[in-house]
Amino acid sequence: MHFIIDTRLRLGRLTIADATNLRREHRRALTRIARRHHFNSAAVVFDMPLEICLRRNAARERRVPQAALMSQYSLLERTLRTIRKEGFNYVYVLDEPAQSAAIVRIGRYVSPRLRQPVT
Repeated sequence: MHFIIDTRLRLGRLTIADATNLRREHRRALTRIARRHHFNSAAVVFDMPLEICLRRNAARERRVPQAALMSQYSLLERTLRTIRKEGFNYVYVLDEPAQSAAIVRIGRYVSPRLRQPVT
């Protein structure tokens, strides 16, 4: 996944890492790649209540084991405490089920040295 992200950003393409990334070290790798290619980075965090997660999981055809879901939820709570200090240019926390279809558009990084978009 990191190779594909790196390649897309090198080509100047909009890129989305659609992954859970509940561990800080995984998110750090993504922000480093974005900075290397002079792109802004945005984190979109879906902070849904545990009850909704359990209900949606129960309705799935292929369920995640409850122990794994509880572990992920614990990591999510830790993520919410730290993510705003991790180097993302933007952090969006969506905490309403209706927000789960939000659209976020982020522009390229502007170099303070050049005062114009880096191409």
